[in-house]
Amino acid sequence: MVFKPEVLIYNLDRQNIPSKRLFYSIVEKSLVKIGERERIALSLIFVNSQNIRRLNNYWRGKNKATTVLSFPLNEILVTESGEKEKILGDIFLCPEEIKKQVKKFDISLDSFYQKLVVHSILHLYGYTHNKKEDGIKMERLENKILQAINK
Repeated sequence: MVFKPEVLIYNLDRQNIPSKRLFYSIVEKSLVKIGERERIALSLIFVNSQNIRRLNNYWRGKNKATTVLSFPLNEILVTESGEKEKILGDIFLCPEEIKKQVKKFDISLDSFYQKLVVHSILHLYGYTHNKKEDGIKMERLENKILQAINK
């Protein structure tokens, strides 16, 4: 049985972000393409440039703002009804930095959010691009998911 994912969205930056429907669609289609069959939860947390810079500096040693950071958890919880739910982790997004990149590369805001969220979900599943062959594998799956989203 395939479950609808639980996507918690926290807009701590209070900037305008795309619709919740867009994010739910990205997550659902990503999980289907990955082949996930379990009940899943993840958080999308929107923060300002200063906060994402702090997170990037603390966790990655890079004292600069970025568009997105992924923090995998992959913990199994048992709900009150006795069902298991896999908590994938948290994805921090920075609308301010995302808007800068959208202008720089002249792409649509929704398309860029799609790419960032799909890429981040893959990181939550343990995909990396530290080695060339890992990066190729991750990029292929990312492209397959993005194609499925945009059908």
